[in-house]
Amino acid sequence: MLSIIIVLLNLLIETSVSLTVVVPPDPIVAHVGSTVTLPCWISPPENAEALEIRWYRQDQFNNPVLLYNHGKIQDIQECFRNRSSLTLRSDQSGGLKDGDVSLRLEKLTFQDEGLFHCYVSGEHSYNSKVVDLKITSPSDSSDSSGLWKALFFTFLICVLLGLFGLILYRYRHKRTVCEEDTLERLLNEVVEDMNIEELRQHAVEITIDRERLHPDLRVTKDCKILRDSNEYEPTGEGFPYELCAFGAQRFTSGRHYWEVGLKLGNTPPKNFWMIGVVKEENLPTKDSSALTPSAGFWFLCSDGPRGFYTNTDPPVKLSLTPRPERLGVLLDYDHGQLSFYNVTERKHLLTISSRFSGSLVPLFNPGVGDHSCLKILDLPKPVEPAEPSPLLSNTAAVELDVKASDNL
Repeated sequence: MLSIIIVLLNLLIETSVSLTVVVPPDPIVAHVGSTVTLPCWISPPENAEALEIRWYRQDQFNNPVLLYNHGKIQDIQECFRNRSSLTLRSDQSGGLKDGDVSLRLEKLTFQDEGLFHCYVSGEHSYNSKVVDLKITSPSDSSDSSGLWKALFFTFLICVLLGLFGLILYRYRHKRTVCEEDTLERLLNEVVEDMNIEELRQHAVEITIDRERLHPDLRVTKDCKILRDSNEYEPTGEGFPYELCAFGAQRFTSGRHYWEVGLKLGNTPPKNFWMIGVVKEENLPTKDSSALTPSAGFWFLCSDGPRGFYTNTDPPVKLSLTPRPERLGVLLDYDHGQLSFYNVTERKHLLTISSRFSGSLVPLFNPGVGDHSCLKILDLPKPVEPAEPSPLLSNTAAVELDVKASDNL
């Protein structure tokens, strides 16, 4: 009799604590790469925080996608690590406390497609249901509105790309025309004569700034003569753009003229040099593409057998014959012009037009391997026109008065 009572009590307990797991009847469809929720909940609702929750694939009970037990996640299958978790099936869900044991999967792949078992176990009962997950590519969507949206955005992108291409074409065409006009203007200016006396009216004394001298350069005590050091070892085959010295004088307005000697004594004219102006705070680098007017560099370079060229964009190559022995430089800050002259031949070589800002300083680079040095020349001071003497002025006035009386 006692044993019958015990059996009846056990049956009563099991019946009272039985649970039912519920999942959607239809497959869950999601795109590859997206995030999906596989809904699963206990009905009627009960607190699932103390239960075992096991999500697993077909025939992989002991290798679960996610295992929750003893109040925390105990295990996650390696291929679902960092992309699976328990979640809410809806905004109104109360979570585990309300019996919601839904699974969240992120970054879906085609390998994720298939059956997922939602297994919930308590102390005296358990239940399990299956959720079918279907993975599709974005092009497989049956949503016509989504298809039309995709077509609309594709069309919009094509239109924008077409407009961008048209704008870019017009910009490049305009730039090419401007560059060709600039090139033609620069080349035409090569044949013009120069007025040396007028240029020297703007002469200034230039000296080398020892504080900013490249360590592989040597300069005389008067800071006028510059050349490369015997210890300098070039790191490449190109022109050593970094081997620069700077003038100690700074210019922010006005016209300023100086001359540079490129042939000293019986030595032939220098083959390698770079002369111009630069923004005061700039430092040249080995990379010639970084030495542009927009970066604050303006110069004419003689690169031996590679010829003469400017650092404009695009560079302007010049054929200068004979090779300059004495180069004149005129900086017209206010009009944005840097002009170069062959003083010996009394020829204007070219003018670089730009927009200057900030302080500019002269730029010198003697190149490497020449016998001749680079020398900043002393120029005669501008001669001021003599004022007429008072006596001569009075005499001229008398003569004018006499001639006027005669005419009357």
